[in-house]
Amino acid sequence: MKIRKERWPDVLMVAVALFIWRLFFPGLMSQDSISQYGQAVAGLYKDWHPPLMAIVLRTVLGLGGALGLLMLGQCLAGVLGVRALAQGCLELLYGGRIPPGRAAWLPPLVLLLLLAPWSPLAFYLMTFWKDAWAAVFLLWIGALAIDLYRRGAERRRVVLLVLLSVLLGLVRHNAVVILPVLGLALWLGLRRAGTGRRAALLAAAAPLALWLAANPLIDTLFRVEKMHPDSQIMVLDLVGLCAASRDICAELPWTRSHIRDEAGLAGYRPGDIGFIFWDDPSPVDRTMRLDYPRLRAEYLRAVRRFPGELARVKLTAFATLLGLDRTSYFFHGTIVDNPYGLKLSDRFAPARERLRVAVTEVGESGWRWIGGVHLVWIGVNVLGVAVLLALSFRPGRERYRFLACLLLAPLGYYLSYLAATPEHDFRFMYPSTLMIQCVALSWALGSVAIRIGRLR
Repeated sequence: MKIRKERWPDVLMVAVALFIWRLFFPGLMSQDSISQYGQAVAGLYKDWHPPLMAIVLRTVLGLGGALGLLMLGQCLAGVLGVRALAQGCLELLYGGRIPPGRAAWLPPLVLLLLLAPWSPLAFYLMTFWKDAWAAVFLLWIGALAIDLYRRGAERRRVVLLVLLSVLLGLVRHNAVVILPVLGLALWLGLRRAGTGRRAALLAAAAPLALWLAANPLIDTLFRVEKMHPDSQIMVLDLVGLCAASRDICAELPWTRSHIRDEAGLAGYRPGDIGFIFWDDPSPVDRTMRLDYPRLRAEYLRAVRRFPGELARVKLTAFATLLGLDRTSYFFHGTIVDNPYGLKLSDRFAPARERLRVAVTEVGESGWRWIGGVHLVWIGVNVLGVAVLLALSFRPGRERYRFLACLLLAPLGYYLSYLAATPEHDFRFMYPSTLMIQCVALSWALGSVAIRIGRLR
């Protein structure tokens, strides 16, 4: 069968996805991933990690599939998500000013640039992580929102955009904060398409409303065991207050009663639950997390009594995610030891090792400032919103205002970690960084393509 010339860019992207899938088959698994895999195998779910991924994996296993099949879907969805968002940005920003033949090759170029060692995208496409799923959902949400704005309110498009927004909230606890922003983008797109105010408002409220309904429904249907994952953050913050001030600690008697070694608080690491739960010996009684009612009451007391000090503790923790000092846990490149017989194929071990070494060297060198420092891309995000808003006030450029609104989603996702920073891992903010990188590269390459066309 002869492939039409205009389909070759898509063929290339699918081929790249299949190559990455085979390279990392059946998938990369951290300790968190193995925990979720175990829940899927046993059919026993806990909310320490949002249970949706384990439920989906169990469904795949129940239908006769395996982890590799699910990871094929994840890898394809990620690669095609980059393509969809890049193409949407090019069409929104440049319309028909780029010749179709040239424009078709720009999304594959964006993908190939993101697969270079300065970026860990190749690893995230094949890691069974909630951060990887969040990144894929955010790519497609951006692409569908742009499609809605440009092509109109087709029912299937609206339903899919709402569904992906809800799923984003279901795979990452903190993603709920951007659901109103996604609702705003949905509202703008629907209003542009001529949808009435009431219908547009209902659609805009749907992501948050459905997320609120879906969580208890999933917990009930699948008998999800409550683990109170927020307890680790509350413990970390309370201990942080005690580490910051003995006077404050004196007014938090229940917290103070769980501190075994006051001198050990000098080594408190902001935004790192390992200080309490993994260090051995720990200066804090780890069972403090288990008495959730007392813990919650103490935390609310601290919020009322020491809001400024608590804000400083959280800001200091948040700063550790920005990557100024180092890029922590840039990517995961293995399958950890597990009781399920999961292991990577030996066939492609040399190629995987070369790529792992190359990306590791980037994360540990000055090159990390290109792709491994979130603060850089937060700056690009803020600057992009400002530039787009400035451009939007010119006649006929309302599309810039829409894109500025859409870019508030990754910015909100970044800022959601102000409320809770459990570790210093790069992966937490990666969904936002990937979306901004995709938009920025599309914008830049489109501009270059137009300049080249003018020179010719």
